[in-house]
Amino acid sequence: MQTSTKNISATTIKNAAKILDAWLPHKIQKSHIPGLSVGIVYKNKLVYQKGFGWADMERKKKTLPETTYRIASISKTFTAVAILQLVESGKLQLDDTVTQYLPWFQANNKKIQAKDITVRQLLSHSSGVFRDGVTPHWIDDHFPNHKQLQASVSNNMLVFQHSVGFKYSNFGFALLGEIIREISGVSYNEYISKNILDKLALKNTFPDFSTTTKKELSNGYGRIILEREREVFAHIKTHAYTPATGFISNVPDLAKYLPALFSSKTSNTILTEVSKQEMMKGEFPINEEGEQYGLGVRIEEIEKRKIFGHGGSFPGYSTKISYDKENEIGVIVLCNTIDANAALFNKGIFETIYRLHALKKQSNKIEINKYEGLYRSRWGDNVVLGINGQLMVFDPSTDSPLKYSSSLLYSGKGLFIIETKNNFWFRGEPARFLFQGRRKATTMILGTWPNERIE
Repeated sequence: MQTSTKNISATTIKNAAKILDAWLPHKIQKSHIPGLSVGIVYKNKLVYQKGFGWADMERKKKTLPETTYRIASISKTFTAVAILQLVESGKLQLDDTVTQYLPWFQANNKKIQAKDITVRQLLSHSSGVFRDGVTPHWIDDHFPNHKQLQASVSNNMLVFQHSVGFKYSNFGFALLGEIIREISGVSYNEYISKNILDKLALKNTFPDFSTTTKKELSNGYGRIILEREREVFAHIKTHAYTPATGFISNVPDLAKYLPALFSSKTSNTILTEVSKQEMMKGEFPINEEGEQYGLGVRIEEIEKRKIFGHGGSFPGYSTKISYDKENEIGVIVLCNTIDANAALFNKGIFETIYRLHALKKQSNKIEINKYEGLYRSRWGDNVVLGINGQLMVFDPSTDSPLKYSSSLLYSGKGLFIIETKNNFWFRGEPARFLFQGRRKATTMILGTWPNERIE
């Protein structure tokens, strides 16, 4: 993967925030997403945080940055940190076998031996064990306890030979939780609270659900099914699967956690730089797009920049946190429905930042605020915003607002030229605005298409 150009400015982040404020309210409405909380970290500080939509649709309780969510498989990053902390303290090695700490982890299947599986292989999803054990907990909400997890160990858990490729396994991370419990001598939740949450003052982050975590926790909604009300899922405990999927958190806490997890330029840390580099080193490819998985961390590329993070899905929730280490930019997206795709929102925000960074400043001598607004035609909506001295036009229903956006370059006498990479659009043709005696434009005409202002 190629790395990025440095020096993304604070102005670029500020412009991105302006676009998010215009994009996200319309996007979640058109995508039928109940609620969404978003944060942007820049130079290791939370510079943008906002909630959109509803944390509780029935009671009309709005989402806030402080609203908490089940963050699902982002939980795996906390487990990875805990394992690496134990490595730093000399209490285990990544290439130790699992059976050194869990002697009950015994099975064999043809040529596959459980006794050969290592801690590193569990962390990198290369152990070859089954995905979710033997219980249908993702369907009936009854997650196994420690005894049930141990009882699920059998020859059937060995699906593929270890260390030959990537095979995602929540069961594998549940085993890591057992190793942490065994080595530390305390419960997984207690270890995480003392060694990660308390150190970073993450006061709204919890390893698993309890009655004390319920107050600010958003409802988790099911997918839209024809002629049925959207389901509201019950809040549940994840027990032995807490290390894989149990955590609860919010935007402000995750904004502290991201730099501590990935940045080399923060004093508020939970791992040495050596451990961070080990964690962010790709072990195996995930897919044909070139994404990789390290040790509890997903590695991808957006606009030729390397991004580290993790996403997750839980009954009623979709989440994604990501960090551009080179530019010190983090993006947090938390959704409260099972059919949202937080990863697409996350990617769209990064693409917006990078495209704004590449946008050249114009010296148009126009009053930008006269043209800004939401315009509508029978074909859809268009948002007009002034960015870097020029008018940007984008469809707020898209997953990435600037990917197919247009720039309106002022050519004099009230006319603009449409500049866009979309060759199916009015590229190179004129655009103009009508005011009808008002200070702000009432109509935007793109090529031959009138769009009437509605906001």
